[in-house]
Amino acid sequence: MNFSIFKKTHDSLAQNNRIYLWVIVALVVVILMQQWSLVTERTRVVLEPPYLDKAVKIGYASADADYYESWGLFVAELVGNLTPGDASYVAKNLGKLFDSGDYQIVRGKVLASAAAERADQANFFFQAKKTIWQPINHTVFVYGILSQINNDGVTVSKVHYTFSMGVHIEAGRPVLDNFDAYEGEPHTIKWLINEGKSGEKK
Repeated sequence: MNFSIFKKTHDSLAQNNRIYLWVIVALVVVILMQQWSLVTERTRVVLEPPYLDKAVKIGYASADADYYESWGLFVAELVGNLTPGDASYVAKNLGKLFDSGDYQIVRGKVLASAAAERADQANFFFQAKKTIWQPINHTVFVYGILSQINNDGVTVSKVHYTFSMGVHIEAGRPVLDNFDAYEGEPHTIKWLINEGKSGEKK
């Protein structure tokens, strides 16, 4: 037996094994890193309101003012143009946007409004005139004209009307709360301050 050839072959195999071992270790590290990135990666779904016609920035916890206003306008148009026939559908789908605590309140308002329309044999029509984003308390105001139209197509009444709601971004998706609807101008912070001053003068 030629020991020099055996030793040479043995040393070559040992060197190759060391190289293969390092390659395997490197592959294991790469696989573990990929697994870690997959496990810790956050899935992001961005919902886009139908009234948004330009690019906006949407993060995990914040967005541009236009994004907030678009969601406010979407909800205001949905609720403001309610008919008795689509009330349950609208109420159900608003549940996907509002947090669980506020959803029951919004659902109650939607169904009560539909019942009033049915009793009056009339439908509401909301025409938005202005949207305001108030970043200090994450509130959107949608101001416009709310008309009540009877079954003959005659406008029974027209009032200045405002829908307001809080809009927050959670994990890249909008979550709405504090829904309110009332006659008159938007009750912004500026409006509340002016009302307070006028009340003091009286």
